[in-house]
Amino acid sequence: MAKVFLMKSQIMKPRIGAQEVALVAMSAAIYYALAVVASVIMIIPGVTLFYYPEATAMVTVMWFGIWGALAAWIGTILLSPFYGYGYPIGAMFGFFSFYGPLIAGIILRKLHIDLTLKDKRSFIWWILIAAVIAPAIEGAGGVLVFILEGWYTWQFAYTYGWFLWWFGEVTAVGIIGTILMRVLSKFIMRSSLFHKGLIYRESAEEESAASAPEGADRAVS
Repeated sequence: MAKVFLMKSQIMKPRIGAQEVALVAMSAAIYYALAVVASVIMIIPGVTLFYYPEATAMVTVMWFGIWGALAAWIGTILLSPFYGYGYPIGAMFGFFSFYGPLIAGIILRKLHIDLTLKDKRSFIWWILIAAVIAPAIEGAGGVLVFILEGWYTWQFAYTYGWFLWWFGEVTAVGIIGTILMRVLSKFIMRSSLFHKGLIYRESAEEESAASAPEGADRAVS
């Protein structure tokens, strides 16, 4: 049996730095800009017919991990005035904008889908989880905020309100998100921006391998 001895000072820790901050800032700015445009086609208070930024939230989670989801949260807070509510309410909506794409991203990463969506299996999982299920969960939480704020009744929230929220995000992710994944994923994956892990640029396996530096003392028995 082989035993590997590593000095504590030799263990390499994955880094979080300026690149992650830049990714959040860039993604949040794009999310904010698209949400402002989407506010023009608001059909009921707080809900638009076609919510473009949900597409970018989903794809940036697939490309940049948790940082894409965090950008959606920040972007949602910043756009609050355009949707007629204050920043504290925006922060609550932002939480749902954060966890919906994040949960979808975690599941899809576990399923090891092809980010270019060129095979049928990857495309089906993407549509089912990112475009259908995640918006349904996100919408269920989002309309609850409207109920607590007195904007919607329970009956309206979980019929028209929820359906229109879900529909606006399904169409955005299903159309725009799919196009972005198919066209840009191959370029993002080749760049230093791509995060194989949910938090770090390295995957869990690469992080483990990186923690065993070359030249470490080894004893074999």
